[in-house]
Amino acid sequence: MLENCNIPILNKEKINHYETEYIIDKLGGEGRMYCIDVYNGVQIIYNRFHCYEAPKTKVDNNSIKYIEINHCLRGKFECLYDQEYYAYLTEGDLSISRWSLKKSKEFFTFGYYEGLEVLIDIEKAQNNEIFSEFNIDINLISKKLTLNNDIYIMRATQQIQHIFMEMYNVDNDMKVDYLKIKVLELLLFLSHTDFEIIQDKKRYYPKNQIETVKSIKNYLSQNLGIKPDFNKLAQEYNININTLRKLFKEIYGVPIYTWFKQYRIEYSIELLKSTDIPIIEIANKIGYSNPSKYSAAFSKYVNMTPQQYRKSDIKMD
Repeated sequence: MLENCNIPILNKEKINHYETEYIIDKLGGEGRMYCIDVYNGVQIIYNRFHCYEAPKTKVDNNSIKYIEINHCLRGKFECLYDQEYYAYLTEGDLSISRWSLKKSKEFFTFGYYEGLEVLIDIEKAQNNEIFSEFNIDINLISKKLTLNNDIYIMRATQQIQHIFMEMYNVDNDMKVDYLKIKVLELLLFLSHTDFEIIQDKKRYYPKNQIETVKSIKNYLSQNLGIKPDFNKLAQEYNININTLRKLFKEIYGVPIYTWFKQYRIEYSIELLKSTDIPIIEIANKIGYSNPSKYSAAFSKYVNMTPQQYRKSDIKMD
């Protein structure tokens, strides 16, 4: 099934009748997808990536209709849908969508991602007799998605964690059979889920707002020596300050002021490692006119002073 999606595969290793591992190409990093066929038309894919750009997928045959279910274990996934809105999948979240939903851009926000995907070929999967025994209707789940042409994101809950966390650590000798049980549990859960209620909690945002927040972040990263006035920045970029705070944390995982403080120190770490610039000048470059305050902030973040860090880095070299 995965091979129908035109993912750029660098290498493929068939483990056994059920399992195949793929190494993904053209990512600017490393990507592995470990696929297990659990039912006819149902595939579980363990995803592990160390890169920023997610693999681009496309199904050429329009007659093939897939449901895509994703659970994020680590990292964050960002996607621009239909050139209109961004959606974010963070640790513990579950997303469900139709594969035909148009994805314009896909990224791993933090440069790494680990998670699990359940890919369902609707036509083939519907013919599994065991699904009808549990009143699981794949077509009905698909219709729920089709009604709103949407992606649904469920925030991490105890029930979602229960379903998925057990799927990450399964003994090899019972892997396929155990995963069959977990897929039944997942599909039963989705069959009794009201997507309209979830719609009020979905985590996606207009493209123009997200790109405005990213522009502000780029401005901040290029002007570390200036003490930022976030209210003024919000006015200049024509975005509500509360929206800026909310979306910045959604994208980057921390409040905007926390990110700015951390980024300044991280930037100074690179200067300490790669240049001979005096520490007092480094402090000025990142907005600290008082070297003592810079040293205190640095020590709080790194557990040593800038002087100690530079000396320790030289010794390591």
